[in-house]
Amino acid sequence: MPQTNQTEIRREDLPLAGRSMALRDFQRAEAAEGAADAPLATAHMIFAAGAAVRRYDWYRDRSYMEQLVVEEGAIRMDRLMRGAPLLNTHNSWSLEAQLGVVENPTISNGEGMCDVTFSRRDSIAGYVQDVADGIIRNVSVGYVRHRVEMVAPAEEDGMWVYRVVDWEPYEVSLVPIPADMDCQVRGDRAPDADLAQRTFPCEFIEVRSQSASPTVGVSAEVSTQRNLPMPQANAAGGNTAVTTPAAADETRAAPASATVTVTTEAAVDAAIQRASEINEVCVRHNVAHLAAGLIRGGQSVEQARAAVLDEIAHRDAASGGHRNVRIETVRDEMTTRLAGIEQAIMHRVAVRTQLDDNGRQFRGMSLLEMGREFLESNGVATRGLDKMALATRMLTFRAPGFHTTADFPSLFANVANKRLRNSYDENPGTYGIWARRAPNAPDFKNISVAQLSGAPELLQTNEHGEFKYGTMTDGAETYAVITYGRIVALTRQAIINDDLRGFDRLVSAFGSSARRLENRTVYSQLTANANLSDGFALFSTDHTNLSTGAPSALQFSALTTARTAMRKQKGLQSEELNLAPSYLIVPAALEQTAYQLTSNQYVPATKSEINEFRTGGRTALEPVVEPLLDAASATAWYLAAANSQIDTVEYAYLDGAEGPVIESEMGFDVDGVSYKCRLDFAAKAVDFRGLHKSNGA
Repeated sequence: MPQTNQTEIRREDLPLAGRSMALRDFQRAEAAEGAADAPLATAHMIFAAGAAVRRYDWYRDRSYMEQLVVEEGAIRMDRLMRGAPLLNTHNSWSLEAQLGVVENPTISNGEGMCDVTFSRRDSIAGYVQDVADGIIRNVSVGYVRHRVEMVAPAEEDGMWVYRVVDWEPYEVSLVPIPADMDCQVRGDRAPDADLAQRTFPCEFIEVRSQSASPTVGVSAEVSTQRNLPMPQANAAGGNTAVTTPAAADETRAAPASATVTVTTEAAVDAAIQRASEINEVCVRHNVAHLAAGLIRGGQSVEQARAAVLDEIAHRDAASGGHRNVRIETVRDEMTTRLAGIEQAIMHRVAVRTQLDDNGRQFRGMSLLEMGREFLESNGVATRGLDKMALATRMLTFRAPGFHTTADFPSLFANVANKRLRNSYDENPGTYGIWARRAPNAPDFKNISVAQLSGAPELLQTNEHGEFKYGTMTDGAETYAVITYGRIVALTRQAIINDDLRGFDRLVSAFGSSARRLENRTVYSQLTANANLSDGFALFSTDHTNLSTGAPSALQFSALTTARTAMRKQKGLQSEELNLAPSYLIVPAALEQTAYQLTSNQYVPATKSEINEFRTGGRTALEPVVEPLLDAASATAWYLAAANSQIDTVEYAYLDGAEGPVIESEMGFDVDGVSYKCRLDFAAKAVDFRGLHKSNGA
């Protein structure tokens, strides 16, 4: 019973290949007497004998034995019969490289033979002489493979056999070393680096026996097909493998001793289904690179699945193990519902809040309706409850396992905190322009700010002299974070009346109040003029940073005097600091004058009127207007250096509470929920050298 073979056909582009051949019977005819020209030299060559040669398939990453089928119908002799060229080392890019011509090709007893005739050009006379002297002996034939039958090995570790059943000799070459087939097939080099390599389409027929391995040779039991439909190139430009029935409209005649079999449609369909399932399994598990090898290796779908599992296990072990375990955090439905209610309430107090689908479903509900909806979804019956009882249930209900306090008070606390932060950020104080923010205080203990002097002056040291020690002095200012706060209540009456406006106004007012408190605390360091750790007031004649009398009124000359005084300030070791003011801090009464003195629109008439305090000047000042200063003095003004140059006034928050925060508590003396707004903040003048005050009178 004939065996059933599975056949796959592929089409790939291959370069011109070469194979060594024998050079025999070189002869040069004797010159006839009186002949003007020397006779032509000829030789006889055998270009194919059917021997198997070991090659390497770079496309499929495996070794194989290539066997040229040498018989009528397997070799296309047209080019040899028309006079194929005899070349110099396969150089087909120049006419100068042609040494002669091939003639009289024949096939006899499994051998391909031909004659060659050498040119009599002077440029190749040396080559002809080397052939005559036996110096040049190696010959290679260049051929194109049009169809190859790939016969699978009988054993797992066996070698594939590629039977070239349709090939065409293109040229014959004299070579110093026979052509390197591996490099030619691989495409590592071209005859000329500046010229593109020629490639030719080749049809590969992969034959796998279902019961036994085919025999290598002309009597092999294979499907020998010709003129089958060629597969189309895929979108990426690669070659697409196509499995087709073995029977075609026109079949190429096999050797007389060969048994020709036809693959049934059922076998072809099974192969297609197997390849499709293997490819799907590999792609689904992100190991698509295994698919081609599993399909070519004849693996079953079950074997492919096992290989995929092994590959996943190897990847998992290489990455530390258990990487195929995925943990997802799923949000609880009750938490989602509370988030939607919170968003809807936030939208009511701040209309700019964006609503998603979760919050939009609660948009038109009153506070009581939201509470009833939430309680009902948690299994709490609310039918028959009056408004006061419903409001009480809302404020005291806690879904088990979700919050440590009641749900709705926590929800309102979240809304209050967001609204408080918005209001706080919308009202920035002017102190942030010139004062420096210190690192957060870890607790309520005193914060000590150390001041280091500059390094001691370098002293001259003579030859063999001794270096002298210097010292650095320091000073320190201390302050502590102070807690400020107030309480506001959300009563049950407010919930029943659906009155969020009052709640919003109180929370927003807390935000503005907190910012004003910070502003007052920082500016009080200037207006209070308290003593520093050295025992002198912040602004004093001892610190040479105070101007008094009529000349100190805000004007160009007073700015010049104050700048000069700041330039002359010295450090703890009397080192020159060369400080320059960056900010002009004035009360509201001096706002216009401050803008005039710092405007870049003023054009001086003389050099003496050039104002370098203007914007863009060498010592430009940025005006800072603060109405809090008017309460202390409507004429006093201040200069401050940039805090990157030297410390002036710094402020700090308690760690974890940067700005005001709100906490909620069920009220006992209040029929509702109490919300406490707290701010932990402190400010302190650290150094007098970067500050200057002018009384203005």
